[in-house]
Amino acid sequence: MLSKLKPFVTEISKPVASVIGKHFKPNQLTLLGLFSGFIAFFLIIRHEIILGAIFVLISGTFDFLDGVVARTQKMVTAFGGFLDSVIDRYVDVLIFIALGIHGVDWLVISVAMSGALLVSYTRARAEKIIERCDVGIAERGERMLILFLAMVTGFLYEGVLLIATLSHLTALHRVLYTYSKSKTT
Repeated sequence: MLSKLKPFVTEISKPVASVIGKHFKPNQLTLLGLFSGFIAFFLIIRHEIILGAIFVLISGTFDFLDGVVARTQKMVTAFGGFLDSVIDRYVDVLIFIALGIHGVDWLVISVAMSGALLVSYTRARAEKIIERCDVGIAERGERMLILFLAMVTGFLYEGVLLIATLSHLTALHRVLYTYSKSKTT
């Protein structure tokens, strides 16, 4: 859903991206997102949830900026997109494991984490069959926003449960969408 806003957000972010692009390459921003994810992990397992939430948000910001800088500064590479995707999965897993260690029910953590991974996997596999598969209501941006809000409001279990549900619905949506599109090609 938030991906529909990407062209608009990219456009208004161009001035910031041009400044950041003078100091950081997109892959460096990707790695800063991973580093922020590690900090979030350690803060969450130490039960410093609000600070952890802030670093989840910082990690997501770096994840957003790496793509904007790459696109606006004409630095898009196949490897950069690959690295970004892999690092995103590592950060997702780190955050879910941290929440499990923190005390959120492991079954709900497992269902949410598998759903988050399947959202990415279904898109990657679908785009080998059809041109584009960015449908669904729980892409990474939405999941990170739900997680951030759950962390700062104290509704961790409910937030992770919501992510679990929406992630699997998104993966299923992508399967059905790919099936319908592949029938026409």
